[in-house]
Amino acid sequence: MTVRHRITLGPAQETLLIPLYGRAVETRKRHPIASDPRAVEIVEAIDYDFTKFDGERSLQGSVLRGMVFDHWAAGFLRANPGGTVVEIGAGLNTRFERLDNGTCHWVDIDLPDAMELRRKLFAPTDRRSMIAASVTDDTWVPLVHEHPAPYLFVAEAVLIYLTEPTRAGRSAGSATVSPAPAWPSTPGAGGSCAVSSDAAGDGATR
Repeated sequence: MTVRHRITLGPAQETLLIPLYGRAVETRKRHPIASDPRAVEIVEAIDYDFTKFDGERSLQGSVLRGMVFDHWAAGFLRANPGGTVVEIGAGLNTRFERLDNGTCHWVDIDLPDAMELRRKLFAPTDRRSMIAASVTDDTWVPLVHEHPAPYLFVAEAVLIYLTEPTRAGRSAGSATVSPAPAWPSTPGAGGSCAVSSDAAGDGATR
């Protein structure tokens, strides 16, 4: 008998289930605009009533938003195949599974309860690590620096949960947020860049 994971998440963290379910629903369609078989597997592995999200506009919106972020991250990895993508508020995102090129590095960051669930469903590797921390906690920064530069910081529907002073301080402390990033042309070039749906004016949940 397959063991299904029961979840205990805070209100904000529980929104991570919306884009996961959205990708699973889209994948099951006859003519999907995006395919994410891993999302389907994860939904089936979690003991949760996902049907309460059925009919929500945010399902389709989260899929479209994820496709945009995939496009940006894929562009970064084409320019920097050995660089590091840092997912802030990773939730149950499967972007690594979708974009892994065999040489990139990946760091998933989320609050402890969300990361506890993530670790039940994803395994770290020599190129992928998972950190339980808040974006406002600087303790994760040295852990990110253990991975090779350059860095792409991805904050998909995360910054809306921060207060304005904290949001401004965190953006300034990590990288310049740009809704239309231009990647370094030389693979392995130093520096960092960040993309955020919130900075681009996207106020959708998660």
